[in-house]
Amino acid sequence: MTLRNTRAAVVLALFGASPAALPAQDTVRIVPLDTLTVQVLGTPGPALRAPFSVAVVQEAEIRRARPALALTDALGAIPGVQVDNRFNYALGERISVRGLGARAQFGVRGVRVLVDGIPATLPDGQTTLNHVDPAALGRVEVIRGPASALYGNASGGVIRFSTAPAPQVPLASEHRVLAGSHGLLRMETSAGGRAGAAAYRAYVSRLSYDGYRRHASAENLNAGGTVAFARGADQVRLSFTAVRYDALNPGSLSDSLLRVDRGAAFSRNVEQRTGEEGRQGQLGLWWRHQAGPGALEVAAYALARSIDNPIPNTIIDLDRRVGGVRATWSADAGPLRWLAGAEAEAQHDDRLNFANQAGERGARTLDQRERVASSSAFAQAAAELIGRLEVRGALRYDRFRFSVRDRLVSESNPDDSGARTMQRVSPALGVSFAAAPAVSLYANVATAFETPTTTELANRPTGAGGFNPELQPQRTVSAEVGARARPAPWLWLEGAAYGARVKDALIPFEVAGAPGRVFFRNAGQARHRGVEASALVAPCPGWSARAAYTWTEARFGRYVVNGDDRAGNPVPGVAPHRLEVALLAAPPRGPFAGVDLRHVSSTPVADADAEGRFRSPAYTLLDVRGGWAGARIGRMALSPFGGVMNLMDRAYNTSVVVNAFGRRYYEPGPGRTVYAGLRLSLGMPEP
Repeated sequence: MTLRNTRAAVVLALFGASPAALPAQDTVRIVPLDTLTVQVLGTPGPALRAPFSVAVVQEAEIRRARPALALTDALGAIPGVQVDNRFNYALGERISVRGLGARAQFGVRGVRVLVDGIPATLPDGQTTLNHVDPAALGRVEVIRGPASALYGNASGGVIRFSTAPAPQVPLASEHRVLAGSHGLLRMETSAGGRAGAAAYRAYVSRLSYDGYRRHASAENLNAGGTVAFARGADQVRLSFTAVRYDALNPGSLSDSLLRVDRGAAFSRNVEQRTGEEGRQGQLGLWWRHQAGPGALEVAAYALARSIDNPIPNTIIDLDRRVGGVRATWSADAGPLRWLAGAEAEAQHDDRLNFANQAGERGARTLDQRERVASSSAFAQAAAELIGRLEVRGALRYDRFRFSVRDRLVSESNPDDSGARTMQRVSPALGVSFAAAPAVSLYANVATAFETPTTTELANRPTGAGGFNPELQPQRTVSAEVGARARPAPWLWLEGAAYGARVKDALIPFEVAGAPGRVFFRNAGQARHRGVEASALVAPCPGWSARAAYTWTEARFGRYVVNGDDRAGNPVPGVAPHRLEVALLAAPPRGPFAGVDLRHVSSTPVADADAEGRFRSPAYTLLDVRGGWAGARIGRMALSPFGGVMNLMDRAYNTSVVVNAFGRRYYEPGPGRTVYAGLRLSLGMPEP
């Protein structure tokens, strides 16, 4: 984190910018914990005094000797955050925060995601992260808990990814190659620099992977970059990402199939060639003008995406166009810091469904045009009262209009066109009290709402077109208390306890006529409560230890399905206990090593299973990594590295498919996996 221009950097990050957009300045890889400033809350302030649960992960923790194959590298050891890496590039990782988002069968639901300030979450609430390259990340910030007052739809938690900043030289590049078990080969390169008031960085990577299960191979090509310029009171930043991928989906397995062969694919997935092939391009443009104590920011983005997605019984052909614009005015008036603004987004989907005939397109079963238009107005403020007390509040109004035009109409197939409007006011209030110079107590009440996505609305068990008229938005109200302490500049301690009530919880299920295809219904009410504790120790640059423990209890309060009362049953997909530890010893030069340990308790898999007969078993994994840094020849530096994942070769399930038909709940994880690589840096300044 750069320390100069901290306040400006925080304001820049509200939507479309990052510290890379600032003029040339010194960059420090390891930040003293007492100066850590968060950007994700919207109004500037140190992490120690934040009245909400936040977490920050720095570049060294994300990239040093890690394979950079999944977002678990960036989100590990953060309490309250559950990341299930399915090693399945057709589905992506499942990410949930405090149990919100655990329903996702592909992509991310219920969690708002931004990449360099540009939304990765679409107006309807769905998030796909194919375009996020873990190897390109330089910083991650997380809000744990409801944050719709700050970010709107699907903000049961917020994750802000920032790519690595431009090097502090006119031109430098970095190249990395990685090979490993299961046919893994990854190559990546990045280049960038600074010239006067301009900064730029671009990267490209290619991944090929055979998979540890049959019918699980993948090919990914990612590219992206940023260009920033600052002059006088104005700053401009342009960012872009692009991805092309082709991945097969082996499907989930039942317990009986797991006992026969954990590396098998479900036979129906093989027969119908399930998987996903897609392309996506995204552009973001941001402008900031400083006017005395205030600043005007305007940001816009555009996205184009197309996918060909064979699933059991159906082949989905989807073309998507998305655009959005946001404008804010922020000001700092002594003890009061505030901002106000408005945002508008539009999403256009053209959806075609065909019968899946052994991987080939059969009869057309769905042809419709789907539109989502959203508008919002919001305000945020933070005020210091009597020196030791700080209050932060936010209020946001969002309105969404979903419309669908049915283009497959006949005498036997009625017109299912229609429209639905969903709107919500989301407040949040947090209070932080400095009990001592190095101790802060906080409390907050926050809200979140989540509309069903267009995919969830379009998937109707009846097989009809249009949107499901019975599916309602999910609403959450949460209360939390917590404490942070920094007894030494190199030690950070944090704990929190919360309770949340979720109304009309969105729950996935499958039916006999379409196994493998996911539909959704609302549960009347669910209750989430939990405790989170974490510690971060960074005694000197490059050396750190991070530990996080999470207890989450998520149970239904009101939930009746076909006369079956499921009140009191656990919400499936949420592991009650998680413990994650990450140790890193990485001096600027010489040998470095890291150890990661993760323990996950048994996980419920079906909302009708009150006795827990089909829980996914608990597991403990140990990963090790290491290498050598600082072997320099002039401006060239070589760094070999390698590691072993699942060192003890444990059999475990990396994820579960909630309420799967045929009790195919389990997605097995790989056994012992080995990788090795080499990083070459050209023109990079010495650390």
